Amino acid sequence: MFNAGGGISTPPPCTPEHLAATLVTGRFYTGDVLIATHNGKFHADDVFGVTLLLQLYPDATVIRTRDPERLDSADIVLDVGGVHDEATLRFDHHQNTGEARENGIRYSAFGLLWRRYGLQFCDNDRSVWQRIDLKLVQVIDAIDNGQDLYSTSDFGVQPLTISDLIGWFNPLTSSGSEQADDQFFVAVAFARQLLLRTLKKTRDAVEGERIFLDAYHASPDTRFVVLDRFVPHAHIATKQPKLLYVVFPDMTGSWRLQTVQVNDGSFESRQYLPKAWRGLSDDALAQVTGVPDSVFCHRTGFIAGATSKEGVLELLRQALAQTDTADADASTSRH
Repeated sequence: MFNAGGGISTPPPCTPEHLAATLVTGRFYTGDVLIATHNGKFHADDVFGVTLLLQLYPDATVIRTRDPERLDSADIVLDVGGVHDEATLRFDHHQNTGEARENGIRYSAFGLLWRRYGLQFCDNDRSVWQRIDLKLVQVIDAIDNGQDLYSTSDFGVQPLTISDLIGWFNPLTSSGSEQADDQFFVAVAFARQLLLRTLKKTRDAVEGERIFLDAYHASPDTRFVVLDRFVPHAHIATKQPKLLYVVFPDMTGSWRLQTVQVNDGSFESRQYLPKAWRGLSDDALAQVTGVPDSVFCHRTGFIAGATSKEGVLELLRQALAQTDTADADASTSRH
């Protein structure tokens, strides 16, 4: 067995062309660490599990097999073999003793590997590790274990998941020209891009929340915050109970005034922008607001914009005045 305590290495190129050139009889990369998973049809958990391990051990060899002798010779085995034993680096979840999280979502092979290696992949940043577990790993785990995460609405359309996308890389049944091993490593190349991008975006979100809170704590009014640059803020904004509006510059250099949702994941705002603004743009909106560089207000009243910071701050002032009037009317009606 090898020592599994090493750090993250820079992965070698992982493109379909590279894979096609290096894949020989189900093996990918040559090195001292042997990783084994099952052959045949693949799913998101074994693809992402192998992808995660290759970020930590980029010189590893990967085999796809169900042969017990070959599995016994491997250093790490995932999603096959009927054993979950971290001491011997076996990560199967199909046995009756398979584990579940406190929220009831059962572990797939990817989840078991993420619990063992994910923090190492995240440079020991527990906040990043937990967020990726919640947004990516648990979704893959639940779907692999047949646990329904989505209730179809009256529209009758279900979301396309990462697990669906990975499944699309399995060989086409009509042509017969694609091989499962070849397609597995094409899927690994795709999953690698998703996993590394998820890591970057999650780190960016964590840093963005720090910037957001610094700005909010400096705000003269708990009902709004003005950001000097855009950072992802929907999640952290809903955690501030008195916050109604966020002002920020967009990618074009214009400015936006956005409402805060009732809670994370909701499409309902705590306080909408004035009805008289909704659905208007340019001169029509400027005439109503008196802000000459007004750009638009969404028809639902959740966001509006102006080309200058001064303009959007005037829109904010008017929106807050509307809120004051509504509060006063509500107080009068109660008395």
